[in-house]
Amino acid sequence: MAKFLTGKELSESVYDILFEAKRSLMLISPFIKLDDYFKKEIFEKHKLNPDLHILLAFGKNERDPSRSFKEEDLTYFKEFPNITIVYVPNLHAKYYANESQGIITSMNLYDFSFKNNVEFGVIEGVNLIGKSIDEEAWDKSHAILEDNFCVYVNRPIYKKKLLLLKDYMGSRVQLDLTDDLINGKKLEKINFNDFLDEEYTKSINSRERQTREDFEKEVTLEKSTLSEEENIFKNEKLLSATALGKLKNKNYSEVVGIMMGEELISNDKEITLEGKKAGISVKSNANGDSWLVYPESLKELL
Repeated sequence: MAKFLTGKELSESVYDILFEAKRSLMLISPFIKLDDYFKKEIFEKHKLNPDLHILLAFGKNERDPSRSFKEEDLTYFKEFPNITIVYVPNLHAKYYANESQGIITSMNLYDFSFKNNVEFGVIEGVNLIGKSIDEEAWDKSHAILEDNFCVYVNRPIYKKKLLLLKDYMGSRVQLDLTDDLINGKKLEKINFNDFLDEEYTKSINSRERQTREDFEKEVTLEKSTLSEEENIFKNEKLLSATALGKLKNKNYSEVVGIMMGEELISNDKEITLEGKKAGISVKSNANGDSWLVYPESLKELL
C-alpha cells in the first residue's frame, strides 16, 4: 500500500533511498543543486562503488541548461565511476529510486527544496499481488530516458579473476556531450543502452607462458629501450593523473581508464612495458606513498 509523505519524513525517506543504494540509483529531477550535506554525506561514498550504476536525468532551460544543473554539480557527478546522465528538455517529474524502493515526489534534487519548501511524495509499501506502483514508475521512467538525450556515460573497467570474481581497474568515459549541451549545440537522441555496462581489460592469468629464452631477450630489449627513452623524457615535466587530466578537463578515473585502454598501464599502480617506453614512472614520498606520473606530452591521448 502506498504511503503519503511530507515534511521531514519525506526528506529523510529520500535521503535514505539515495544513501542506501547498492546496485542501482535513479535520480530524476528537472533542477539539481547540491550542498555539502548531499555531496559529503549522501553521495560521496558511492564514488567507491563501481558496481552502483547511477542513472541521472535533468531538464528544462533548453537555451541554458546550466540554469537547471550547475556546472560544479555536473562536474561532481561526472567523477562517479559508473554513471549515465540524460537531458530531458520537457522534464517536470521528480522520482528517486534505488534497487529496493522509490519515491514519486514534487521535490527537486535541490538543497533549498529539502530545507524550505512544502513538498509532497508517495512511497510504495509492500505489494504481494501484481505489479507495484514503484515498479511501474521505474519501468516508465527508464523508457522515457532511453528516448531522450544521453550526454554522458562513464563505465567501470574490470579485470576478471577466478570464480566469477573481478577487480576494479578504473573507469572509461564512453560519451561526453556535456560541453555541447551547455554551449547550445544541437544534439541527437542517443540511447544509453547502446553503451557497454562494463568493460574488461586483459587478465595476466590468461596469457601463455614465455620460454626462458624469449623472456631473457625481452628483458635485454627492455633495458636497452628504457635507457634510450630516459634520454628522451628526462627533460619533460612529469604529472600525476589528476594534474594531467586538468590539462584536458578529465578527472582521475578518466585518465586512468584512457591509459589502460592504450595499454600503457595495467591499473593505477602498475606500468606496462609500453608505458615505460612512453615515459610513465612511479613517484613516492617519505611516507611510503607511491603513485604514477606521466609525461606532459601524453595529454594528447586524453
